[in-house]
Amino acid sequence: MNTNTVPYEGILVEQYSQPTFLPPLWRIIFQEAMRGNHMLFTRSIQSEAALINPDPANEELIEFCVHLFAASDLRTIKSMIHLLPRNEQMQLFGVYLQQMQCIREEAKRSMN
Repeated sequence: MNTNTVPYEGILVEQYSQPTFLPPLWRIIFQEAMRGNHMLFTRSIQSEAALINPDPANEELIEFCVHLFAASDLRTIKSMIHLLPRNEQMQLFGVYLQQMQCIREEAKRSMN
């Protein structure tokens, strides 16, 4: 019996296993964000958001975040973000960075 395994698959699974309180897709998004790879946002949105101070998130954007978190795959998440007006994408990027920091702090607390 020949089983096809990806070399180093165990390392990859272990790499993206934390924080356990996140769903698997969001574990990957979080771990990549901690490496500075913000895969949900285009480089231009990241650059523009860094140059300006986007408006704080409103209730509609917060509601959008709930739907974003519930999306089933990366392609859907990126499509949802892309459909937002550019200024809302920059607002969302700010919310995303804040949330990634909160998740990082919570993950540290749960490890201790």
